[in-house]
Amino acid sequence: MLNRGFTLIEVLVTLVILMFGLLGIAGLMAKGQKASFEAYQRQAALAVANDMVERMRLNTAQSTVYSSGATVATPTGLGVAYNDLLIASITNCGATACTAAELAAYDLALWDGLLQGYGERNAGGGLVGGIVNARGCIEELANTLAACPVAPAAPGNFYTRSNRISVSWQGNEDTVAPTTTNCGTTLYGTETRRRVVSLDMMLQIACP
Repeated sequence: MLNRGFTLIEVLVTLVILMFGLLGIAGLMAKGQKASFEAYQRQAALAVANDMVERMRLNTAQSTVYSSGATVATPTGLGVAYNDLLIASITNCGATACTAAELAAYDLALWDGLLQGYGERNAGGGLVGGIVNARGCIEELANTLAACPVAPAAPGNFYTRSNRISVSWQGNEDTVAPTTTNCGTTLYGTETRRRVVSLDMMLQIACP
């Protein structure tokens, strides 16, 4: 009668093969989590950029105020303007009527807060994530103001301003350095860690 079963060597070989298989699965899971986090950051940044696009569309006459309030050289996202809103240095247009200029300052302050992650809180009010080291920039690419007639222009005369709204943040791994804008450049150690989403928009504004 023959003895049937596995020898110790066969069991050890099987365990080694199983171990390599499990390590491969663990590596795939880790890469999947990194890719998922990168996708989440990009989606969140795109939502924040689109938020500013909509705000500017509702307050077109203050286009230059927006672009001067979040330049490439001094991007917003440090929480300074949002803190000014909290201490009432900036008018809260959500609670009282505002002028167009006050609305622009209010919009920039809220955008500053969104970049800081104040839009994502738990039940206790604590911050729960957000975009890593986010910064926001508004660049004016071109305008046709020179085509306007001598002021005061007659009703119905308009010119356009083209703007680029960008949100940059810090990625986990090195990739290709972005080239569409310098928003956030030099802030993340290396350019290959800088991530950027940009939205280009054109505003039609009444001639002065």
